[in-house]
Amino acid sequence: MNDRQLVLQPRGGPAHNGPVNFERSVRRGVRLAEHADALGEDLAALEALYPDGVARLWGSTPSDSPGHAKAVALRDRRVGDRVLFYADKAFIAEATVVHLFRNAAAARSVWGTDADGQTWEHVMALGEVREFDSPVPAARVLDAVGMRVPLRSLTLIPAAKHALLPDLDTITDASEPRHWVLQLNPRKWDVWTWWERLEEPAGSLTVSKRLGEVRPGDRVALWISGEAAGVYALGTITSTPYEATAFDEHWIDPPERGHVVDVRFDRFLFDDPLTKRALVADPVFAGALIVRMPRNANPILLTPQQWAVLQQTAGSRGATAPPAPSDTVVIARPVGSVPERTTANIASGPREVTFPEARLVRSYQDFLGRELQCLEARLPSGERLVCDLFDTQTNTLIEAKASNTRPDVRMALGQLLDYRHHIKPGAALAVLLPAAPSPSIARVLHAQGVSIIHRDGGTFREFPPPRGAPGTS
Repeated sequence: MNDRQLVLQPRGGPAHNGPVNFERSVRRGVRLAEHADALGEDLAALEALYPDGVARLWGSTPSDSPGHAKAVALRDRRVGDRVLFYADKAFIAEATVVHLFRNAAAARSVWGTDADGQTWEHVMALGEVREFDSPVPAARVLDAVGMRVPLRSLTLIPAAKHALLPDLDTITDASEPRHWVLQLNPRKWDVWTWWERLEEPAGSLTVSKRLGEVRPGDRVALWISGEAAGVYALGTITSTPYEATAFDEHWIDPPERGHVVDVRFDRFLFDDPLTKRALVADPVFAGALIVRMPRNANPILLTPQQWAVLQQTAGSRGATAPPAPSDTVVIARPVGSVPERTTANIASGPREVTFPEARLVRSYQDFLGRELQCLEARLPSGERLVCDLFDTQTNTLIEAKASNTRPDVRMALGQLLDYRHHIKPGAALAVLLPAAPSPSIARVLHAQGVSIIHRDGGTFREFPPPRGAPGTS
């Protein structure tokens, strides 16, 4: 019989710093390096459990009554026990105990003290924390183990009673598709090359948890982590998870071990992704686990409301099929995620391309206070184009130069015409310069319908071409 006990853990209200402490040490996690001195001898065990240096911790103050439920729980709980967090007459999250220790100095360092001067020195280190998208009514749990609402104290439920607890996964009706995020790290998997070479809209991705919950027909978002974080494709799960026993060319992210699930994508957003920065501006999506706890393993569940935000934000943007060999393949990345140098394949052969204008580009984006994109395109010939900036709000291609000299500006003009022809037909054009160009150069740009944006001290000034110039309306 499973001897796993159940720990019923009140989170506590605002008067006891419950919401703040839960956010600080469970959702975001505790950076061990910041509390190393206070942790003392407990540091080594936690570092072994949390290789990334971020621990999920929860503490309890001591109990003065040896026979009280809290005292019994503090004494008898064990590593491997299941923890349910309780707040506002509902259970909001679950986790597993991976380590137990008592350390008042560490507790004060992490959480401080309560109004009575006590600290939460009985500490549980937690494994993966799963927050319920819909809080589970407390009665569903407490009735099953012979208790009544409300939960008044930390309580330990024996394994025999824990076995009577029904499935708490009441997030959606079993007949309705669920909505998942599958996250990939571009440092471990070259997502950009995958998109350029993609021939079929199907593939397989790794999953390591909730294997019994993922079903064919569930919807899925492909999330790329890191500087370019955001959603780059939407699709549908087409299989239940199955064990990865041998390499398969259809795997998008080849696993070292574990399980994979098959996915068929129906919308690709590489040329205009749903960036994390844009998504978190929506208060509904800002609460998604992929935003609050990005280190979670695949798959990560979204609520129907959060999925609706993705669909609404995506609209009709992107493509519904992989690129054909005759297509120009465009990838949009956030400003700041572009490498300082790369290799471009041009007619005369490969050459190194550098981006000395990176600081100017970032300063201009900061000045505007909104997100701009860097566009990279692979032409059918294999040649590559990299446009410094694209302003989706004004539909403007912008080429930045490190100087305002005539040769640099003439080069920028030629590049912009090339970009508009191959990447964004009909887009407006602008050059971004560190200082105003000479009047004669400005007249050439305006005659071709190109705006001039230049730094002026701590600000930027923009001079559009006169009405009637080519490319203007």
